[in-house]
Amino acid sequence: MKTTTHILFLIAIFLVSMVAEPAYAATPKKGKGKKKAKPELTRAGDTYYVGGKATESLKGKQVLNFYAEQNCQEAYNQYKRGRQCNIAGWSLLGGGAALTIAGLGCVIGGVAKTIDSGIGAASSGSGNMTIYDQLMIAGGVLVGVGVVSQIVCIPLIVAGKKKMHLSAETYNATCRYSQMRMQPQPYWSLQTSANGVGFAFNF
Repeated sequence: MKTTTHILFLIAIFLVSMVAEPAYAATPKKGKGKKKAKPELTRAGDTYYVGGKATESLKGKQVLNFYAEQNCQEAYNQYKRGRQCNIAGWSLLGGGAALTIAGLGCVIGGVAKTIDSGIGAASSGSGNMTIYDQLMIAGGVLVGVGVVSQIVCIPLIVAGKKKMHLSAETYNATCRYSQMRMQPQPYWSLQTSANGVGFAFNF
């Protein structure tokens, strides 16, 4: 149980750190003038095109930079949250697969050693349980955590993709004619130092 708790705690810390990025708030630009339409953003899969031009394609952080340059707070935050959710999902998938493989290895190894050594061999001093029994139990825990992680990752990936894709529609609908300026807002982040791991308030 302690092993499971530690693993889930590390996963929780990772997910918290994924959201530790600055958000942006829009403020009105100073000065008056005729509004000029910003370039339209189209999308094909995970690739975004500025003004429908194939030569001006954007992916990943390039999309975030585009929204920031165009002062589009709503689309920026929407894409950022979706991207973080998507990354967390894929990380859980990879981590879950690794835990499952490691757990299966422990279980198979424990069974093989138990058969080779005979029942009751290699006693660990904890009742009738052997070292190989403990190895199989630990393997089962790893497999369980790995399977749960892989199941949880599916809605995260799907929801993240959806948010990222909708950001283009948000930009075209609300930001092409806006005259707003984005300003970074204070936020919490997870940081490490010589003293350990802790949260820092950034402003």
